[in-house]
Amino acid sequence: MGTTASTLLNLAVYIALVAVGALIGSRPAVRSRPLSWLGRLQFAALMILIISLGVKLGADDEVISSLGEIGLAALLITVAAMAGSLLCLSLLRRFVLKLDRCGRPQGGAQEQGQEVQEGGKADNGLTKWIVAAVILGMLAGYFIIPDSVVAYCGSVIDFGLYLLLFLVGMDMGKQGTMLSDIKAAGFKVLLVPATVAAGSLLAAAAVGLALPLGVKDSVAACAGFGWYSLAPTLLAPYSLSVSAVAFLSNVMREVFSIIAIPFVAKYIGYVECASLPGAAAMDTVLPVVVGATHERVAIYSFTSGVILSLAVPVLVPAIVAI
Repeated sequence: MGTTASTLLNLAVYIALVAVGALIGSRPAVRSRPLSWLGRLQFAALMILIISLGVKLGADDEVISSLGEIGLAALLITVAAMAGSLLCLSLLRRFVLKLDRCGRPQGGAQEQGQEVQEGGKADNGLTKWIVAAVILGMLAGYFIIPDSVVAYCGSVIDFGLYLLLFLVGMDMGKQGTMLSDIKAAGFKVLLVPATVAAGSLLAAAAVGLALPLGVKDSVAACAGFGWYSLAPTLLAPYSLSVSAVAFLSNVMREVFSIIAIPFVAKYIGYVECASLPGAAAMDTVLPVVVGATHERVAIYSFTSGVILSLAVPVLVPAIVAI
């Protein structure tokens, strides 16, 4: 019950920050100004967030020690889950949602022309900065930064996340298309998290056939959907080894998603970016998704992350009980 209440509280804070930012950004006095600093501040906050996350992971002995023991199983489950969810969401986007590569309703010469213009946003050098930030953060956390400083990383991550969500909301409001984007998405937006979950779990089950872990335990480890602080806790009473695999796999999913999103946005599709991070699509990875795609994709990413986060405390115990 405590986990569910904490999740709901976090969701309320995230939604409030995005809503307040959107309200401020939609004001005529704000929309009439260029606000060139907004993008630079978003980028700076994103780098601080990712570096802090890297430091926290690099300083975590459990993460480092798990790399050798269960790294291969966790890696295979993670890659399979991300690929499965990406494939399924791509099919959903094309044939059910009927959206183009940039997340708009398909068809029309005007949309094609806009796609050419918007396609450049994904190719903005974001990837190299993200990769560098993750690597430098983890190296600094492992070799340099003392534990007394690492202890504050959680607070820095929270502050950076709150700032980024507010700025993303402000950017959405400034675009002036937020309400139309929500209307365009409609109730079909709920199909996105369902598809991401199905693709992730089916792919993990397929990989489990070839792993000593087995199908059930592979699916259980994957069912955290990137929520590496919760899934291992739920699995610990069932099996410490499965809990360790789940921890490392879900850490990998968040980090790999941050790195892969700009590539997926450029070569596959904008909406598909919401499939990669799973539950983290609503918080730490949301600014990366929006930065590599377009503000309209925030609706799909945020909704998917919220529903997957709420599903984890229910789904993981249910799989264990089978």
